[in-house]
Amino acid sequence: MVNKTEMLELLESARSAIPEDVDLFNRIRPEVQRLADSGNPYFQEVVGAAALEIDKAYGKAHRYLKLAADAGVSSAQRGLGYLLTEGLGCEKDPELAAALFRMAAESGDVVAKFNLAGMYLRGEGVPESEEKGIRLLEEASAEGLDPASVQLADIKASVEDYAGARGILERIVPEGDVPSRSAKNLAAMCYQGLGGPVDKVKALGSSMKMAELGDRDGLGYGKTFAGELTTDEIRKAAVWAKVDDWYEAFLAYARDASGQA
Repeated sequence: MVNKTEMLELLESARSAIPEDVDLFNRIRPEVQRLADSGNPYFQEVVGAAALEIDKAYGKAHRYLKLAADAGVSSAQRGLGYLLTEGLGCEKDPELAAALFRMAAESGDVVAKFNLAGMYLRGEGVPESEEKGIRLLEEASAEGLDPASVQLADIKASVEDYAGARGILERIVPEGDVPSRSAKNLAAMCYQGLGGPVDKVKALGSSMKMAELGDRDGLGYGKTFAGELTTDEIRKAAVWAKVDDWYEAFLAYARDASGQA
């Protein structure tokens, strides 16, 4: 029998292993399963999450996540809500999914808050409300959830609130956990002076981040922008965008491509 400290360590290890470290999870799976079947709702949530994200065993995921959700585990409420929105291992039930997301969000689950925002914006399971959806996105963004920040920036840009969109993108693009289009949008805003002053250093930095995210167009944009900047400004762009580990390689590429010495 494991003591409380060992149980907490096991729970942390199991959660951190899903879904990235399947080998680790499989090594501890028997004990996790035993604790779940003994009635521990936190391990029931882990078994449900593993069934969903690793095994794709949706019926099992629904069974264990429901047990944990009924016990008030917020991450299980969010996971069960996802199954209900997609109809995985159960019939689709958007109204119940929205209710579960709301319960989880009220318990502090920021991903559930993001999911509920989407349901309000789509009018799925709840009356459509752009106001409520955007408010939830703003809260999730303020709590550091990058997907919420990306969606909020897209919405602001779509209504030409470039200052709002640029403020968000300048915060999240350097961290890199964004789609390359976010970096591309920021590069355009900074280069054209949309939502703030022209800032060619950040325009270049955003282009370099595009390239780092796998968008080869970033190198083309970066070459153009670099041709309008000094070597020191190019270095500042790389530092701002947190790509300075390959700054020298980019500088050589930009200078060679432009014919500069």
